[in-house]
Amino acid sequence: MGSSRQVTTLDDRGLAERLRPRDDPFVREEPAPAVVDGAEGEPAPADGERSFTGVEGPFRSYRRRVAWESTGDGHRVEETAEWQLAFPYWRWLYDPLVRRTVLRPLPRGTQPWWLFPDRLSPAQSTVVATMALFNVVGGILFGMLTQVTTFVSADLGDGSAGQQTTVFAVVRIGTVLTFVALALTDRVGRRRIALWCCWIAAAATLLTGLAPTLVVFTVLQLVARNLAIAALIAIDTIVVEELPPGSRAMAVGLGTLAYGLGAGAPVLSLPLVDLAPWGWRLVFAVGVVSLPLILSGARHLPESSRFETSIAERRAAPRRRIRGSRFLLLATMFVLVNVFVAPASQLQNDYLRTERGFSGLTITLLIIVTSVPGALGVMAGGRLADTRSRRWTVLPGLLATAVFGSVFFWLAGPSMWLSALLASVLGALTIAPLGVLGAELFPTARRGGARGALNVVAVGGSVTGLLVAGALADRYGFGPAFSLLALGPLLAAALAVWIPETSGRTLEQLNEDTADPGGGRSAGT
Repeated sequence: MGSSRQVTTLDDRGLAERLRPRDDPFVREEPAPAVVDGAEGEPAPADGERSFTGVEGPFRSYRRRVAWESTGDGHRVEETAEWQLAFPYWRWLYDPLVRRTVLRPLPRGTQPWWLFPDRLSPAQSTVVATMALFNVVGGILFGMLTQVTTFVSADLGDGSAGQQTTVFAVVRIGTVLTFVALALTDRVGRRRIALWCCWIAAAATLLTGLAPTLVVFTVLQLVARNLAIAALIAIDTIVVEELPPGSRAMAVGLGTLAYGLGAGAPVLSLPLVDLAPWGWRLVFAVGVVSLPLILSGARHLPESSRFETSIAERRAAPRRRIRGSRFLLLATMFVLVNVFVAPASQLQNDYLRTERGFSGLTITLLIIVTSVPGALGVMAGGRLADTRSRRWTVLPGLLATAVFGSVFFWLAGPSMWLSALLASVLGALTIAPLGVLGAELFPTARRGGARGALNVVAVGGSVTGLLVAGALADRYGFGPAFSLLALGPLLAAALAVWIPETSGRTLEQLNEDTADPGGGRSAGT
């Protein structure tokens, strides 16, 4: 339970403002049933007290009390507030922000940077917080391979960049598991498939630490990573289907930040690889922390109400179809982006170890220093995409990814660190808008399958990029290889101007024309 108290001296106008129920992006209040001094709207007496309860906002409980007494200079006002956020997690992060806002009326047209553009309900707040928890789990499980492959290859293989990119490529071929799992979410349910994928991915991650050969290591990571991403996409779909139109991109952005927090666990564990050639196995042991998080999150994760409505009406409704032009646009962009981003992220540690002589500790330091500020880009991208435009948020992020991400592999010293920082912060602008578009542009009955198919296509771009990057890096060096691959995000930036504008529109509005001809009308998309 959070609380705040302030004592101020106000004139008549200031007191009247404090006695007016709030109705802003933060909360909507109503006068409490018992009002000591009279009805709302009447002139305030010389002394008195009024209370207000929250009827809309992200609170399980909320109450604000105003007590005042007249003085020679105006009114001495004591204002207190008590609240309990509807978040099952992250209250420690949001309570201080609420404390700064709860007793400060927001000027019309303004909004704190951390607040969603829409006023969320308690149920919507719960699902966002739970989604963020599962993204921490996904970051832990999915992030292992990227950080340790260079050390695993040196221990169990020959340590070459070509061998590592082959491992990455084979693991990505397992995207068929992601597709099957997401297709099942359209029939079995988002929640059930997400939880099964989480448990299996966690088990495979822990077993990876015991892998006796590089082949076994690759197979276990194929299962763990592809089911982990299936779980995240399924849970992300629940959030997109539950949230108001003006807050979907920001929710995806918050999920990305939580994912980064989870991915930080294997990063922080990298110094363990310096203990022995087999030290990478200790990094996989960190995956055990995902087990209690999955167990806890399962208690708060709901099923999508849109999915339940879709199932109930599926027999009476027409079949929903996927618009080919939308799928082709997003698929092409995802391929072009992943041709560069996948090998850049996967081979960064190998580049730092082999070309710059970095140890596990110095790699950890570079990743933290250059990646943590990327949270600013994610938050800015989510808010801009929700309040301004999806396409004009994506465009500068893709350009920054291509330019600063490629020059990183030519540089050394402070300039290399600076390029990594700029690629992280500016490139992160694309994460929220691109992430939410994959869910917004397809109907509920096909949303899981469509997102699974997009993932397959995107992974195809990743595999292509990895194989090309590995071959070129071994023959010509990292700089020339990534300069060529940077053409991918540059071409994707050119396609960004064709992105449909989805900000502020409901999922039903965006997909109202996707029924097959000759069918009846569907109430839910």
